[in-house]
Amino acid sequence: MPLTRPSCLYAADGEAVQVTEQLIRDAGYEPVSVGGLENARALEDFVPGVFAQIGQVFYRFAPPGEL
Repeated sequence: MPLTRPSCLYAADGEAVQVTEQLIRDAGYEPVSVGGLENARALEDFVPGVFAQIGQVFYRFAPPGEL
């Protein structure tokens, strides 16, 4: 069964997209763009709203390939 990498939402300036995506991949996530920096505030507002809807959230920590 193939391992599905968790995703990471990001907003970045056009010049920073490549570096931002590489850093996210290096951390073990799949980058998902929400657009440019003009969307950064909306992303910051979105995350707490999602957690409020989900309720209690747990994180799992493990070496790559062991989740």
